[in-house]
Amino acid sequence: MVNYDYNHQNGTHKELFKITNCNVNAFEEKGYYATVKQELIRANNTLGEIIKNPVLGILPKTLSNTLEYAFPSTTAFFAKTPIGDIAQIHILYPETDKITRTFILMYARVVNPLMKFLFKNSVLQAAATVIEQDTGAVESLYPRQKPKIRLPNEEIMFYAEKLYRDW
Repeated sequence: MVNYDYNHQNGTHKELFKITNCNVNAFEEKGYYATVKQELIRANNTLGEIIKNPVLGILPKTLSNTLEYAFPSTTAFFAKTPIGDIAQIHILYPETDKITRTFILMYARVVNPLMKFLFKNSVLQAAATVIEQDTGAVESLYPRQKPKIRLPNEEIMFYAEKLYRDW
């Protein structure tokens, strides 16, 4: 469900990417397939954060991306960055009732070979951190309760919940 929660990145990934807001511009569902277009608004990273992970220094203040879902196992993330186009595919493989493996395939079309050399490890490090943060969020969830308030962009999560119930 964390992949369908468009409010989680403001908290879960805020420290790394300094996300202040997530605007979903489009949500289209077609059975077990869905597409989301969103804009993530970012604050400035500190110099220390950029030194630790240089890719943070080149990410735009507004990061426009597209996510495509093939329920229940695959999420594809597409983004255009100043160094090039990035495609990140997450594949979830449930081994048991309590263990799920996550595989990530990353592709990048870089604008020049120097950028690839300078930022390859930094991009991979950022992706690994996102997975660690998402895993930590899922592992520390409280038992599900009926929500008392409505958050923005929740229709995407309601769509996924319905798919899980009907699966």
